[in-house]
Amino acid sequence: MAATSWLRVLVAGAAVLALAGCGKADRAVLGAPGCPGGPAARPAPAPARAGTVWTWAPHFQAPGGTPARRAVPGWSDVVSVADSGYTTVAVRADGTVWSYGVNVEGSLGHGARERVYEATPRQVTGIGPARAVYNSGSTFYAVLRDGRVAGWGADRFLVEAGRRRGHDGVSVPRLVPGVKGVVAMGPGLLNSFALRGDGRVLGWGVNLTDVLGDTDGTRLTAVRGVSGAVGVASAGEAVVAVKADGRVCAWGNNAHGLLGVEPRGGQSGRPVRVPVVRGAVQVAGGENVAYALDRDGAVWAWGRGASGSLGDGDTSGHVSARPLRVAGLPRISRIAAYQFTAYAIDTEGGLWGWGSGLALAPNAPGGTAVPVRVPLPGPAVDVSGRHVIVAG
Repeated sequence: MAATSWLRVLVAGAAVLALAGCGKADRAVLGAPGCPGGPAARPAPAPARAGTVWTWAPHFQAPGGTPARRAVPGWSDVVSVADSGYTTVAVRADGTVWSYGVNVEGSLGHGARERVYEATPRQVTGIGPARAVYNSGSTFYAVLRDGRVAGWGADRFLVEAGRRRGHDGVSVPRLVPGVKGVVAMGPGLLNSFALRGDGRVLGWGVNLTDVLGDTDGTRLTAVRGVSGAVGVASAGEAVVAVKADGRVCAWGNNAHGLLGVEPRGGQSGRPVRVPVVRGAVQVAGGENVAYALDRDGAVWAWGRGASGSLGDGDTSGHVSARPLRVAGLPRISRIAAYQFTAYAIDTEGGLWGWGSGLALAPNAPGGTAVPVRVPLPGPAVDVSGRHVIVAG
């Protein structure tokens, strides 16, 4: 028998033995259709307008008496915002980066690690020009206009692209080593993901649930098996990506059905296709729950439904591995997520939200399992945590 034939026999035998030792959920994940190839990527879309920034709750650990519902002073031309709950960072139209709130191990980016509260935004120097800002908890990333990424904040491990160089925070921005050609990001709490302009997805950080793919390391890597991506989002224990052809793929842990595979369970570093969702243009991720927006303006949700995060009217700890269309929404143009809360901005700029209510209070104290309209002084452009960019 030829050497190649023997190799095929050995590989097939190994696969059979592996499947024989797996449970039903593991076999389902291993047998799920892979993430298909597709058209080349296009640049990730960005909010078209700048605006003021409004908040409806003070930062965690802000001094007593801090105003809740208000416009953030000085932020009149903001194009991107990221809110950790403690610190908020914004990018203005001129590419400058600004921050305010509680400093968590350097999250304000002003050179100090002491926990202080700054009520007025101050420019983060030594960085820019930037196009957008993202966060992994109290670690922040600015995607620069030249495709590089600068990071700072509480987790040095993430700022150093998964290299273990101490546990202290990084109080001034520094370039994340090896990260280039980036147009957008989708960070998680323990890891980060960056979308390159060529459609590849980069990842680094903790890899307990194979979110970095089939690798044992923590350092920067390109996730194998996904190409042509135009959006990426961490959904807790899994990652979701949308491709230029509108298909959605996911990889990581399937305990909450985030891979769209039933029965739930198992995990995969190999990206698989999420069924049902077609014609998607954007994805977002919360606390083990994922969302997709399709080209018709419909929002789809799957994963963990705790506190109403699926928007299906159920606040119990239920799970759906099958994406469900969120009812009660007008035509949507943009989505976002924050823990167990989801947001949707309609084509007229109306902001809608559902979920735990942590970020929606006082508009929906106690949470809501169906979408509700969040009152704003003008049309919403983008939202993060409890901060929203309002146009005009």
